[in-house]
Amino acid sequence: MHNYQDNSQKLFYELWKTGNRVLCQGKILVGSENHKFIASLVLITIPTVLYYVFMAPALVQRDQVVQVVIFAILNCLVYILITITVLMDPGIIPKITTNYEMDEQLILIPQKYLKVDPQVLFESKTLQVKGHQFKLKFCNTCAIYRPPRASHCPACDNCVLRFDHHCPWVGACVGRRNYIYFYLFIFFLSATMIYVFSTCLAYIFGDMDDDKDKGEQIISTLSRNPYSLALAIYCFVFSFFVVGLWGFHTFLVITNMTTNEYLKKHWVIQSKNPFRRKNIFKNIQHVLACIRDVKFLELRQFVFDPKSYNQPMTQNQMNEIENLNAVEDNQNNVARRQSKQTVDHVEEQ
Repeated sequence: MHNYQDNSQKLFYELWKTGNRVLCQGKILVGSENHKFIASLVLITIPTVLYYVFMAPALVQRDQVVQVVIFAILNCLVYILITITVLMDPGIIPKITTNYEMDEQLILIPQKYLKVDPQVLFESKTLQVKGHQFKLKFCNTCAIYRPPRASHCPACDNCVLRFDHHCPWVGACVGRRNYIYFYLFIFFLSATMIYVFSTCLAYIFGDMDDDKDKGEQIISTLSRNPYSLALAIYCFVFSFFVVGLWGFHTFLVITNMTTNEYLKKHWVIQSKNPFRRKNIFKNIQHVLACIRDVKFLELRQFVFDPKSYNQPMTQNQMNEIENLNAVEDNQNNVARRQSKQTVDHVEEQ
Protein backbone atom coordinates (compact mmCIF):
# COMPACT_ATOMS: atom_id res chain seq x y z
CA MET A 1 0.00 0.00 0.00
CA HIS A 2 1.50 3.30 -1.04
CA ASN A 3 1.32 6.46 1.06
CA TYR A 4 0.85 9.07 -1.64
CA GLN A 5 -0.36 12.47 -0.43
CA ASP A 6 -2.64 14.57 -2.63
CA ASN A 7 -0.98 17.98 -2.48
CA SER A 8 -3.63 19.48 -4.76
CA GLN A 9 -6.06 19.77 -1.83
CA LYS A 10 -5.60 22.86 0.32
CA LEU A 11 -7.59 24.99 2.73
CA PHE A 12 -9.45 27.93 1.23
CA TYR A 13 -7.55 30.61 3.17
CA GLU A 14 -4.23 29.35 1.76
CA LEU A 15 -5.30 30.28 -1.78
CA TRP A 16 -7.69 33.15 -1.08
CA LYS A 17 -6.43 36.48 -2.42
CA THR A 18 -7.79 39.27 -0.25
CA GLY A 19 -6.82 42.49 1.47
CA ASN A 20 -7.93 41.04 4.82
CA ARG A 21 -5.46 39.32 7.09
CA VAL A 22 -6.06 35.70 8.07
CA LEU A 23 -4.59 34.58 11.40
CA CYS A 24 -4.29 31.33 13.37
CA GLN A 25 -4.50 29.07 10.30
CA GLY A 26 -7.80 30.47 9.11
CA LYS A 27 -9.52 30.67 12.49
CA ILE A 28 -9.40 34.48 12.75
CA LEU A 29 -10.19 37.06 10.06
CA VAL A 30 -9.30 40.72 10.58
CA GLY A 31 -9.58 43.86 8.47
CA SER A 32 -7.18 45.17 5.87
CA GLU A 33 -6.07 48.26 7.83
CA ASN A 34 -5.28 47.08 11.33
CA HIS A 35 -3.20 50.16 12.15
CA LYS A 36 -6.42 52.18 12.10
CA PHE A 37 -8.04 49.72 14.50
CA ILE A 38 -5.06 50.06 16.85
CA ALA A 39 -5.22 53.87 16.59
CA SER A 40 -8.90 53.79 17.57
CA LEU A 41 -8.09 51.59 20.56
CA VAL A 42 -5.45 54.11 21.64
CA LEU A 43 -7.92 57.00 21.39
CA ILE A 44 -10.37 55.04 23.56
CA THR A 45 -7.75 53.84 26.04
CA ILE A 46 -6.21 57.26 26.82
CA PRO A 47 -9.32 58.73 28.52
CA THR A 48 -10.06 55.33 30.05
CA VAL A 49 -6.71 55.27 31.84
CA LEU A 50 -7.10 58.89 32.97
CA TYR A 51 -10.53 58.10 34.38
CA TYR A 52 -9.39 55.05 36.34
CA VAL A 53 -6.23 56.73 37.64
CA PHE A 54 -7.60 60.14 38.64
CA MET A 55 -11.40 60.26 38.57
CA ALA A 56 -12.26 56.84 39.99
CA PRO A 57 -10.33 57.27 43.30
CA ALA A 58 -11.83 60.75 43.80
CA LEU A 59 -15.36 59.47 43.20
CA VAL A 60 -14.80 56.56 45.59
CA GLN A 61 -13.73 59.03 48.29
CA ARG A 62 -17.06 60.80 47.81
CA ASP A 63 -18.93 57.48 48.13
CA GLN A 64 -19.89 57.55 44.44
CA VAL A 65 -18.80 53.99 43.64
CA VAL A 66 -21.89 53.41 41.50
CA GLN A 67 -20.64 55.95 38.96
CA VAL A 68 -17.35 54.08 38.61
CA VAL A 69 -19.17 50.77 38.15
CA ILE A 70 -21.42 52.23 35.44
CA PHE A 71 -18.37 53.56 33.59
CA ALA A 72 -16.64 50.18 33.85
CA ILE A 73 -19.65 48.40 32.32
CA LEU A 74 -19.95 50.89 29.46
CA ASN A 75 -16.22 50.76 28.84
CA CYS A 76 -16.15 46.95 28.67
CA LEU A 77 -19.03 46.94 26.19
CA VAL A 78 -17.17 49.40 23.95
CA TYR A 79 -14.04 47.22 23.83
CA ILE A 80 -16.02 44.03 23.24
CA LEU A 81 -18.16 45.47 20.45
CA ILE A 82 -15.30 47.10 18.52
CA THR A 83 -13.37 43.82 18.68
CA ILE A 84 -16.33 41.79 17.38
CA THR A 85 -16.86 44.33 14.58
CA VAL A 86 -13.29 43.86 13.37
CA LEU A 87 -13.06 40.08 13.81
CA MET A 88 -16.47 39.15 12.39
CA ASP A 89 -17.02 38.31 8.75
CA PRO A 90 -19.05 41.27 7.39
CA GLY A 91 -20.71 39.09 4.76
CA ILE A 92 -17.90 38.40 2.31
CA ILE A 93 -18.83 36.57 -0.89
CA PRO A 94 -15.90 34.31 -1.87
CA LYS A 95 -14.32 34.91 -5.24
CA ILE A 96 -14.62 32.54 -8.19
CA THR A 97 -11.21 32.61 -9.87
CA THR A 98 -8.87 30.22 -11.66
CA ASN A 99 -6.70 30.03 -8.56
CA TYR A 100 -8.86 27.30 -7.07
CA GLU A 101 -11.78 25.05 -7.82
CA MET A 102 -14.59 24.84 -5.31
CA ASP A 103 -17.90 23.15 -4.85
CA GLU A 104 -20.45 24.20 -7.47
CA GLN A 105 -22.68 25.45 -4.63
CA LEU A 106 -20.38 28.47 -4.41
CA ILE A 107 -21.35 29.56 -7.92
CA LEU A 108 -24.98 29.77 -6.80
CA ILE A 109 -24.27 32.23 -3.99
CA PRO A 110 -26.39 35.06 -5.46
CA GLN A 111 -29.31 32.67 -5.85
CA LYS A 112 -28.82 31.28 -2.34
CA TYR A 113 -28.80 34.75 -0.84
CA LEU A 114 -31.92 35.78 -2.71
CA LYS A 115 -33.78 32.74 -1.40
CA VAL A 116 -33.06 33.98 2.13
CA ASP A 117 -35.01 37.19 1.46
CA PRO A 118 -38.59 36.30 0.36
CA GLN A 119 -39.08 39.73 -1.24
CA VAL A 120 -36.61 38.96 -4.02
CA LEU A 121 -37.53 36.84 -7.05
CA PHE A 122 -34.62 35.53 -9.08
CA GLU A 123 -35.13 35.82 -12.81
CA SER A 124 -31.95 35.08 -14.75
CA LYS A 125 -29.69 38.10 -14.10
CA THR A 126 -32.53 40.56 -13.58
CA LEU A 127 -34.39 40.97 -10.28
CA GLN A 128 -37.66 42.60 -9.34
CA VAL A 129 -38.11 44.03 -5.84
CA LYS A 130 -41.42 45.79 -5.15
CA GLY A 131 -41.78 46.82 -8.77
CA HIS A 132 -38.15 47.92 -9.14
CA GLN A 133 -36.02 46.16 -11.74
CA PHE A 134 -32.47 45.32 -10.68
CA LYS A 135 -29.77 44.10 -13.00
CA LEU A 136 -27.21 41.97 -11.22
CA LYS A 137 -23.78 43.55 -11.61
CA PHE A 138 -20.89 41.32 -12.56
CA CYS A 139 -17.73 41.88 -10.51
CA ASN A 140 -14.69 41.40 -12.74
CA THR A 141 -12.40 41.09 -9.72
CA CYS A 142 -14.39 38.41 -7.89
CA ALA A 143 -15.90 36.87 -11.06
CA ILE A 144 -19.40 36.71 -9.55
CA TYR A 145 -22.78 38.34 -10.05
CA ARG A 146 -23.37 40.46 -6.97
CA PRO A 147 -26.72 40.25 -5.14
CA PRO A 148 -28.68 43.49 -4.63
CA ARG A 149 -27.05 45.92 -2.16
CA ALA A 150 -23.75 44.06 -2.32
CA SER A 151 -20.68 46.01 -3.39
CA HIS A 152 -16.95 45.50 -3.89
CA CYS A 153 -14.64 47.04 -1.29
CA PRO A 154 -11.37 48.12 -2.96
CA ALA A 155 -9.54 48.30 0.38
CA CYS A 156 -10.34 44.70 1.37
CA ASP A 157 -10.68 43.47 -2.24
CA ASN A 158 -13.92 41.58 -1.51
CA CYS A 159 -17.59 41.76 -2.43
CA VAL A 160 -19.68 42.20 0.73
CA LEU A 161 -23.39 41.52 1.28
CA ARG A 162 -25.39 44.67 2.06
CA PHE A 163 -22.16 46.65 1.98
CA ASP A 164 -22.46 49.70 4.23
CA HIS A 165 -18.96 51.19 4.18
CA HIS A 166 -15.31 50.50 4.82
CA CYS A 167 -14.90 52.02 8.27
CA PRO A 168 -11.77 54.21 8.61
CA TRP A 169 -11.95 53.93 12.41
CA VAL A 170 -11.76 50.14 12.62
CA GLY A 171 -9.99 49.48 9.30
CA ALA A 172 -12.51 46.86 8.21
CA CYS A 173 -15.69 46.50 6.16
CA VAL A 174 -19.09 46.96 7.76
CA GLY A 175 -21.70 44.82 6.05
CA ARG A 176 -24.73 42.62 6.58
CA ARG A 177 -23.34 40.34 9.28
CA ASN A 178 -21.41 42.79 11.52
CA TYR A 179 -23.47 45.97 11.12
CA ILE A 180 -25.38 45.42 14.37
CA TYR A 181 -22.12 45.23 16.34
CA PHE A 182 -20.80 48.38 14.68
CA TYR A 183 -24.04 50.21 15.46
CA LEU A 184 -24.00 49.10 19.11
CA PHE A 185 -20.32 50.05 19.34
CA ILE A 186 -20.90 53.68 18.33
CA PHE A 187 -24.04 53.79 20.52
CA PHE A 188 -22.22 52.70 23.69
CA LEU A 189 -19.18 54.82 22.82
CA SER A 190 -21.48 57.85 22.53
CA ALA A 191 -23.14 56.97 25.84
CA THR A 192 -19.74 56.57 27.52
CA MET A 193 -18.50 59.96 26.32
CA ILE A 194 -21.66 61.75 27.41
CA TYR A 195 -21.54 59.98 30.77
CA VAL A 196 -17.87 60.85 31.43
CA PHE A 197 -18.42 64.46 30.36
CA SER A 198 -21.39 64.89 32.71
CA THR A 199 -19.61 63.08 35.56
CA CYS A 200 -16.55 65.30 35.27
CA LEU A 201 -18.64 68.49 35.22
CA ALA A 202 -20.64 67.33 38.25
CA TYR A 203 -17.41 66.57 40.10
CA ILE A 204 -15.87 69.96 39.23
CA PHE A 205 -18.92 72.00 40.24
CA GLY A 206 -19.37 69.91 43.38
CA ASP A 207 -15.86 70.88 44.49
CA MET A 208 -16.49 74.63 44.48
CA ASP A 209 -15.94 76.67 47.65
CA ASP A 210 -18.95 78.88 48.39
CA ASP A 211 -16.89 81.25 50.57
CA LYS A 212 -14.95 82.64 47.60
CA ASP A 213 -15.89 84.90 44.73
CA LYS A 214 -17.40 83.11 41.72
CA GLY A 215 -14.39 83.80 39.49
CA GLU A 216 -11.99 82.66 42.19
CA GLN A 217 -14.14 79.57 42.76
CA ILE A 218 -13.85 78.51 39.12
CA ILE A 219 -10.08 79.13 38.95
CA SER A 220 -9.47 77.36 42.26
CA THR A 221 -11.65 74.39 41.31
CA LEU A 222 -10.04 73.94 37.89
CA SER A 223 -6.54 74.16 39.37
CA ARG A 224 -7.41 71.40 41.84
CA ASN A 225 -8.99 69.19 39.15
CA PRO A 226 -6.94 69.53 35.94
CA TYR A 227 -7.51 65.93 34.88
CA SER A 228 -11.27 66.21 35.31
CA LEU A 229 -11.22 69.29 33.09
CA ALA A 230 -9.01 67.53 30.50
CA LEU A 231 -11.37 64.53 30.40
CA ALA A 232 -14.41 66.76 30.05
CA ILE A 233 -12.86 68.67 27.13
CA TYR A 234 -11.65 65.45 25.46
CA CYS A 235 -15.09 63.83 25.62
CA PHE A 236 -16.85 67.05 24.60
CA VAL A 237 -14.75 67.42 21.43
CA PHE A 238 -14.91 63.78 20.31
CA SER A 239 -18.58 63.41 21.19
CA PHE A 240 -19.46 65.71 18.28
CA PHE A 241 -18.04 63.15 15.85
CA VAL A 242 -19.17 59.97 17.61
CA VAL A 243 -22.67 61.09 18.60
CA GLY A 244 -23.15 62.59 15.14
CA LEU A 245 -22.08 59.30 13.56
CA TRP A 246 -24.50 57.36 15.77
CA GLY A 247 -27.32 59.75 14.85
CA PHE A 248 -26.57 59.32 11.14
CA HIS A 249 -26.62 55.53 11.38
CA THR A 250 -29.83 55.64 13.42
CA PHE A 251 -31.38 57.52 10.52
CA LEU A 252 -30.07 54.85 8.12
CA VAL A 253 -31.50 52.05 10.28
CA ILE A 254 -35.01 53.47 10.52
CA THR A 255 -35.07 54.14 6.75
CA ASN A 256 -33.39 50.80 5.85
CA MET A 257 -30.58 52.35 3.85
CA THR A 258 -26.83 51.84 3.78
CA THR A 259 -24.13 54.48 3.85
CA ASN A 260 -23.13 53.42 0.35
CA GLU A 261 -26.69 53.91 -0.93
CA TYR A 262 -27.08 57.25 0.85
CA LEU A 263 -23.85 58.70 -0.56
CA LYS A 264 -24.64 57.48 -4.08
CA LYS A 265 -28.26 58.66 -3.72
CA HIS A 266 -29.75 55.37 -4.90
CA TRP A 267 -33.22 56.12 -3.56
CA VAL A 268 -35.46 59.04 -2.78
CA ILE A 269 -35.68 58.63 1.00
CA GLN A 270 -39.44 58.91 1.46
CA SER A 271 -40.90 56.75 -1.28
CA LYS A 272 -38.59 54.93 -3.67
CA ASN A 273 -36.45 52.68 -1.50
CA PRO A 274 -37.81 49.19 -2.35
CA PHE A 275 -36.14 47.64 0.70
CA ARG A 276 -37.86 49.95 3.15
CA ARG A 277 -40.46 48.20 5.33
CA LYS A 278 -43.91 49.44 6.30
CA ASN A 279 -42.89 50.91 9.63
CA ILE A 280 -39.79 51.89 11.59
CA PHE A 281 -39.80 48.81 13.82
CA LYS A 282 -39.74 46.43 10.85
CA ASN A 283 -36.86 48.40 9.36
CA ILE A 284 -34.94 48.12 12.62
CA GLN A 285 -35.66 44.40 12.83
CA HIS A 286 -34.56 43.80 9.24
CA VAL A 287 -31.34 45.81 9.51
CA LEU A 288 -30.17 44.69 12.95
CA ALA A 289 -31.42 41.07 12.98
CA CYS A 290 -28.51 39.84 10.88
CA ILE A 291 -26.99 37.25 13.21
CA ARG A 292 -29.09 34.45 11.67
CA ASP A 293 -27.93 35.26 8.13
CA VAL A 294 -26.25 32.55 6.11
CA LYS A 295 -22.46 32.64 6.02
CA PHE A 296 -20.69 32.05 2.71
CA LEU A 297 -17.05 32.44 3.75
CA GLU A 298 -15.52 29.20 5.06
CA LEU A 299 -11.79 29.79 5.47
CA ARG A 300 -11.05 26.19 6.48
CA GLN A 301 -12.99 24.56 3.66
CA PHE A 302 -10.94 22.21 1.47
CA VAL A 303 -10.42 23.35 -2.13
CA PHE A 304 -8.29 22.09 -5.01
CA ASP A 305 -5.31 23.97 -6.40
CA PRO A 306 -4.94 23.38 -10.17
CA LYS A 307 -1.34 24.64 -10.06
CA SER A 308 -0.30 21.61 -8.02
CA TYR A 309 -1.34 19.28 -10.84
CA ASN A 310 1.46 20.60 -13.02
CA GLN A 311 4.21 20.62 -10.41
CA PRO A 312 7.25 18.38 -11.17
CA MET A 313 7.40 15.19 -9.13
CA THR A 314 10.22 14.43 -6.74
CA GLN A 315 12.53 11.45 -7.27
CA ASN A 316 10.83 9.51 -4.47
CA GLN A 317 7.42 10.03 -6.08
CA MET A 318 8.79 8.88 -9.46
CA ASN A 319 10.34 5.76 -7.87
CA GLU A 320 7.07 5.00 -6.10
CA ILE A 321 5.12 5.27 -9.35
CA GLU A 322 7.66 3.00 -11.15
CA ASN A 323 7.33 0.40 -8.40
CA LEU A 324 3.54 0.56 -8.62
CA ASN A 325 3.72 0.13 -12.40
CA ALA A 326 6.08 -2.84 -12.03
CA VAL A 327 3.77 -4.51 -9.51
CA GLU A 328 0.80 -3.90 -11.81
CA ASP A 329 2.66 -5.37 -14.82
CA ASN A 330 3.63 -8.43 -12.80
CA GLN A 331 0.02 -8.95 -11.70
CA ASN A 332 -1.14 -8.64 -15.31
CA ASN A 333 1.43 -11.23 -16.48
CA VAL A 334 0.36 -13.67 -13.77
CA ALA A 335 -3.29 -13.17 -14.73
CA ARG A 336 -2.50 -13.81 -18.42
CA ARG A 337 -0.60 -17.02 -17.62
CA GLN A 338 -3.42 -18.28 -15.43
CA SER A 339 -5.93 -17.47 -18.16
CA LYS A 340 -3.82 -19.30 -20.77
CA GLN A 341 -3.49 -22.35 -18.53
CA THR A 342 -7.25 -22.39 -18.01
CA VAL A 343 -7.90 -22.24 -21.75
CA ASP A 344 -5.38 -25.01 -22.47
CA HIS A 345 -6.95 -27.20 -19.79
CA VAL A 346 -10.41 -26.74 -21.31
CA GLU A 347 -9.15 -27.59 -24.81
CA GLU A 348 -7.51 -30.80 -23.57
CA GLN A 349 -10.80 -31.93 -22.08
